[in-house]
Amino acid sequence: MMLQKKLRSTRSFQAEGALSEGITDRFSNLPDEVAHLILSFLTFKDLTRVGTVSKRCRRFYVSAPSVNFDASQARTNQKLVELMSSWDRYLFHRGDNKLQRFSVFWNFFKNKSVSKLSDEHFRIITWIHNAVRCNVEVLNLYFLALHTTMLALPSCVFLSQSLKSLSVCCSGVILQTPSLSFSCNLLSLRLSCVNIVDESFFKWISCTCKCLKEIQLFRVIGIERITIESLSLESFVFVSVCGIKLLHLSISGEKLEEIELDWEFDARPNSRSLNIFAPNLRKLKWEGKLLNGQNLGKLMSLEKAQIFLEPEVNDFDNLHAVLSSLCKAKVLILNEKTIKALHKEGSMSASLDIFHFSMHLRSLNDALVPAVACLLKGMPNLNTLNIKSKPPRGQPCMSSGFDMGYWKLQNFAFIYHLVEVTIELSNGSNEIEFARYILEHAVNLKKIVILFQSRSQQSNDVLGKVSKCKMISTPIIVIQGTVQ
Repeated sequence: MMLQKKLRSTRSFQAEGALSEGITDRFSNLPDEVAHLILSFLTFKDLTRVGTVSKRCRRFYVSAPSVNFDASQARTNQKLVELMSSWDRYLFHRGDNKLQRFSVFWNFFKNKSVSKLSDEHFRIITWIHNAVRCNVEVLNLYFLALHTTMLALPSCVFLSQSLKSLSVCCSGVILQTPSLSFSCNLLSLRLSCVNIVDESFFKWISCTCKCLKEIQLFRVIGIERITIESLSLESFVFVSVCGIKLLHLSISGEKLEEIELDWEFDARPNSRSLNIFAPNLRKLKWEGKLLNGQNLGKLMSLEKAQIFLEPEVNDFDNLHAVLSSLCKAKVLILNEKTIKALHKEGSMSASLDIFHFSMHLRSLNDALVPAVACLLKGMPNLNTLNIKSKPPRGQPCMSSGFDMGYWKLQNFAFIYHLVEVTIELSNGSNEIEFARYILEHAVNLKKIVILFQSRSQQSNDVLGKVSKCKMISTPIIVIQGTVQ
C-alpha cells in the first residue's frame, strides 16, 4: 500500500515537473517580440519573477522594451527603499539593452525629510540618465506632491537622439532651455504643470525640433510669452487656467492641421494676444475667454471649428473678426454665449459657407432666438442642423415667445438645402415651433430627430403638434425621449 502511494506521488511529481517544464519551454521558445509584448502587460514585480524562471526568461527580463517604475506599489517607507534598490539593480543588470518605453510614477510625500527627498531626486535623475543611455524612445514622468522642492530635468533628455516622445506631469519640475547647438528628434512633447524658467525654451523647440509633430501644454507656468514657429508641427494643444500669467501666445506652422485652445484668465483681456498662422488648419477647438487682440489668419482649409467662448458685452467686433476667419469651415459648433454675443441690433449677418451647424444651448430662449435667426441667415448652404438643449434645473427660461410665423418671416435661404435636423426640446415651445417650420418648408428634408425631456415633455404632445404639420417633403421622423 505504501509502495503504491509512493509510486502515485512520484508520477504526480513527474507530471507536474513535465507540465511546468512544458510551460517554460513554450514561453522561452516564443519570438522575442511576442514575449516582450506579453511582458509589457506585467507589473515590475511580476516582470522580476519571470526573470527568475530560466536563463532565456532572464534575457527577456533585462531586455524588456517597456518598463514602468510605479512607487504606488510600496505601502511603507521600508517597502519603498527595497523597491528603489531593486530598480537600481535592474538597471545595472540591464546594461545598454535598448529601451523603447520608460515610465516613472512617483509620489513625493510632504512628511519626508530633506535627506530622503534628496535621495529620491538623485535616484530618479539617475534612472532617467540610464534610460537615455539605453536609447529610450518614449519617456513618461508623472510626479505628485512635489511642492517643497524643485526637480530640474537633466539636459540629456533633450539632447537624446533616440527620444521620440516626452511626457512630463508635475507641479515641481523645472525645464531649463537646452543647448541650441544640438538637434532633437522628438515627435511628441506633452508638458503638464511644469515650470518653464525661460521663454527661449520655445525658441529651442522652433530651432532644433525639426521633426516635432505634436505639442500639448497643460497649465505650464513661469513664462509670459509662448512663441512657436515650426515647419513640422501638425497638432497643438494649449490649456491654461486662471492664475497663470501667460500674456501672449503665438503659434505658426505650415503643416498645422489641428489646434485646441482653452485659455482662462482672471483679468481683462486687454494685455493678452493670440496669433495663429496655420494656412492648412483643418480642425480648431477654442474655449475660454475672448481676447482683445487675436489674429487667426485666413483658414482656407478649415473643415471643423468648435468655438465655446465667454465674450464680454462689448466684444461684438472682435467676435465677428473671429467668425470671419472661420467662414470656410464646413462644420461649425457654437455655444450659447458666443451666439448671443454675435448678435447686434441692426447688424448684418456674417456670410458663412457652413454645411453642418451645431448649437449647444441651455434652451432656445426668447432672448436668444433673434441671434440664432440672424446667424442662420448667413448660412445659405446649410444642410445639417443640430440644436442641443440642456436647461438648468430650477431655473425656467422664457422659451415660448416665437411661433412658426416668426420663422416664416425670416426667409431663410438654407431651408431649400436642409437635409437632416436634430432638435432637442427644452421646457418651452420655441424649439418645437422651429421644428414645425422646418417640416412645412424644407423641401429636401430627409430626416428629422426630435428629442424631448422625459421628465417634463410628454411624447403625445410632440406627436400631436408634428402630426398637424402640412409637410412639404416625406422625411424620416424620429421622436424619442432623453433623460437629462
